[in-house]
Amino acid sequence: MATHSGLDKIVQNQHNKAMHKNNIKCAQLNLQHSRVATSNLTQIILQYNIDIAFVQEPHTLNNVVGFPKGFRILTHGGGRKRAAIVVNNNDVDITVITQVSHEDAILTEIRYKGVKFYGASIYLPIDRDIEIWTQLRTSCSSLQGMD
Repeated sequence: MATHSGLDKIVQNQHNKAMHKNNIKCAQLNLQHSRVATSNLTQIILQYNIDIAFVQEPHTLNNVVGFPKGFRILTHGGGRKRAAIVVNNNDVDITVITQVSHEDAILTEIRYKGVKFYGASIYLPIDRDIEIWTQLRTSCSSLQGMD
């Protein structure tokens, strides 16, 4: 028969497991177009079971972002990609919101275990106005109003 303190531990462990079942691990990194940094991030994603990585300035070859084929890579636009989202969890349902996404910014709707939220990877060049940030905020506000 479990003691009171032993029962408390069992209940606490079950509570902790229930609280963590909807957790999603995210990372964000500017890779500065480096193949080595991309390889290192790939190892971190695999080692720490990162579900989603929001990446700026990914390494590209022929306009293709350089991550292994086992990952889902989300980018948008036809030019050089400077924003990407890397998904390493098949349970994550993610949709690109194409109306405001382009080579430097990708806005997504993410659904995971009954939770919906928006995620964006944005590259802001130093020589460009930050109007994209305002556009994304407006778009997110509009999308939330539609739910």
